[in-house]
Amino acid sequence: MLDIEKMASRTRSVLRTISLIGIFVFLAGTALTVAVAAKTAPKAGETWFTGIALADGPLVLAALGILMACMPWGVMQIAAILIRRAHDDRYQHDQLLGALEAQAKAIERLRDVTALSDAAKQVAYRAKDLEALRAAIREDLGRGDFEAATMLVNEMERRFGYALEADKLREQINTSSRAAIDQRVADTVEHVELLLTRYEWDDATRECDRLLRLFPTHSEARRLPDKIVVARDGHKRELLKLWKEAVTRDDVDRSLELLRELDQYLSTAEAEAYKESARDVFRKKLQQLGVQFALHVHDKSWQEALHIGRQITDEFPNTRMAAEVRERLPILEEKAQ
Repeated sequence: MLDIEKMASRTRSVLRTISLIGIFVFLAGTALTVAVAAKTAPKAGETWFTGIALADGPLVLAALGILMACMPWGVMQIAAILIRRAHDDRYQHDQLLGALEAQAKAIERLRDVTALSDAAKQVAYRAKDLEALRAAIREDLGRGDFEAATMLVNEMERRFGYALEADKLREQINTSSRAAIDQRVADTVEHVELLLTRYEWDDATRECDRLLRLFPTHSEARRLPDKIVVARDGHKRELLKLWKEAVTRDDVDRSLELLRELDQYLSTAEAEAYKESARDVFRKKLQQLGVQFALHVHDKSWQEALHIGRQITDEFPNTRMAAEVRERLPILEEKAQ
C-alpha cells in the first residue's frame, strides 16, 4: 500500500509548482500586454486603452497565468479532503486487521486448549486451580463456614497432594471454629442468665435446648440446664420464705399474691403440704371481703359494694357467701346506677 503522506507531499509540491508557473505566465502576459499597448498607442495617436484592446493575445496569456496560479490552491483543498478520507480508511483498515489477528490468535489458543487431554489440562492449569482453591478456603473461613472450608482442604490434599499445607489449614480451621463456638456459647449463656434474672424460665429452657442441639459436647452448654434448675429452685425457696413470713404477719393480700406466683413452681406433693395453710389464707381473704361488702352496703356505698360483690363471686364462686352476694347483685346494680 502506497504511503499516503508521501503522496500528499508530492501532490502539494506539484500544485505549488503549477501555481508558480502560473505566476510567471501571468507576469509574462502582463509584460507583453504593457509592451504592445506602449508600442501601439503612440503610432495610432490613441490612448493606452486602445493599445491594451489590441493586445488580446498577451491578455489571454495573463488570464491563463492567473488561472494557473489560483487553480492549484482549490485543488489542494480537495486533495486535503481526499487525504483525510484516505487516512480514515487506512485507520479503519488497520483496526480491522488488528481485530482479525487477535481473533485468529484466540482461536489458535482455543484450538490448542481443546487439543489437550484432561491430564495435560490439569497439569497446565494446576497453579491456577490451586490458587482458586486457596482463595475459596480463605473466603469460607472469613464467613465462618468451617464445614465447607474443611471439605475444600480435603479436596486440596486429594487432588494436589499438599498434605502438609492441608494439615496446617485444618489446624487453623479447628482453632477458628473453637473460638467461634466458644463465643457463640458464651453469648447464649449470657442471654440465658439474663432471662433467669427476669424469671422467664420457658424462654431460658428453649435457648438452652437449642444450644445443646447445636453443641451437645460443649462443657458450658452441658452445664447450662443445671444453672436453670438451680436458679428456679432458688427462686421457689425465696417465694416460699416470703409466703411463710406473710402468713405469719397475717398479711392476707401479700399471702395470696405469693401463693398465686408459687402455683407454677410447686409440684402436686409440695402443694399438698401447704394445702391447709393455703385454705386458711383463702378463708381469711373471703372473710375480709365479706366484712368490706357488709360495711359498704351499710354505708350505702353502692359502687364499692358492687365492686366487692363481683370480686367475691369471681374469686370464690363456689362458696355460700358468693351465692348470697350473687342474689343481691341485681339490686346493687340498680342502686349503683
